[in-house]
Amino acid sequence: FDPNAMSVEAALENILKSISSIKTSECVDLKSAYSRILSKNIKSKISVPNYKNSAMDGYAVNVGDFNVKNKTYDCIGESFAGNPFLKPVKKNQAIKIMTGGMVPSGCNAVIMKELITKKGGVISTKSRIIKDQNIRFPGEDIKKNEIVLKAGNKVDEIDIGILASLGIDRVSVKKRPVVGFVSTGDELVSIKKPIKISQVYDSNRYLLHGLLKKYPVEIKDYGVVKDKIKSIEKKFVEASSNCDVLITTGGVSVGDADYVKEVLEKLGKVNFWKIAVKPGRPLAYGKIKKCIFFGLPGNPVSVVVTFNLFVNAALNKLMGKGQDHLLSLEAELLTSVKKRKGRKEYKRGILINKKNKLYVRKSGLQGSNILSSVKDANCYIELSENMGEVPKGAKVKVLPFTLTSEYYE
Repeated sequence: FDPNAMSVEAALENILKSISSIKTSECVDLKSAYSRILSKNIKSKISVPNYKNSAMDGYAVNVGDFNVKNKTYDCIGESFAGNPFLKPVKKNQAIKIMTGGMVPSGCNAVIMKELITKKGGVISTKSRIIKDQNIRFPGEDIKKNEIVLKAGNKVDEIDIGILASLGIDRVSVKKRPVVGFVSTGDELVSIKKPIKISQVYDSNRYLLHGLLKKYPVEIKDYGVVKDKIKSIEKKFVEASSNCDVLITTGGVSVGDADYVKEVLEKLGKVNFWKIAVKPGRPLAYGKIKKCIFFGLPGNPVSVVVTFNLFVNAALNKLMGKGQDHLLSLEAELLTSVKKRKGRKEYKRGILINKKNKLYVRKSGLQGSNILSSVKDANCYIELSENMGEVPKGAKVKVLPFTLTSEYYE
């Protein structure tokens, strides 16, 4: 327990208060808008659908008396999608219609073709007909002048489909922030070079690149910098002058060669650098001029957890997107979990649904250097600061990564 460490909640509040959303925007074509953040509300200029049409294949009819069950109608024409029947339909008349076909004037119901008997030019049905059955009305999906997408919305494939249905080919989106990252450490070696004893391959830059690919940001990789103050300072000056956000990994602990916090204090401002969380306690947050700075721990699991907890929130705020509200569930522990009181912990877990009851277990060894514990996991097991060792069978809070069938056995 470190009394000087900041709680997860206080750290998040500090981060969000210190960040302002990007004001600049740009207009992009619809296909390029995928995953971008809308800068303006989008209103529909038309109704969808914009005409009365059939919900199925069958016959559009003008019913004179809805109380009569056995009815016959004279079929006088056809209405297909894009090729409508434009004449008015009189009482007890019908037209053959396909799904999406325009319902002609006078028709007040559509009868499924399976419920129709046809003889010559006359159709009949024994089914009771309800007024407006199987008819789609104008504006049923989207009404004219309705706000269909709000500013701050992250555009997905469904949004693109909706915008296309409205005839919108260009949208205004937030300008993409530039996010740079750099690894620190004398022990780090590029993956293209042979490794020696006491060295490790630099996986964090590739890990961060993968994490950032999920966001509408411009990514800059500033490589590896050795544990020398002058080298770190030079790299930070270069990167911070070209980026909106700079993320480093390693060098934020209390070792003799951990210089990130010292350089950050010299070049800018340190808001905090220790959080009551495991994994990820040594995390430096601040700014170098206008550049937001995150000094993440060096262990890869700590990078993933602190990125998900803190960098994600910062990027959402910067891009003008609403904050993510993670789904939390309660599950029964299949094994006991060791923990010390004093800080919040995020164990990597495997969530299972057995006969509609949720269970969870650890996904292997939980060391902050064991990246496979994240690969095999589908959730975090969140344990609060005041919890100690948690016994098998206890109910715990879990945060699923996604909602997929892999939870079920």
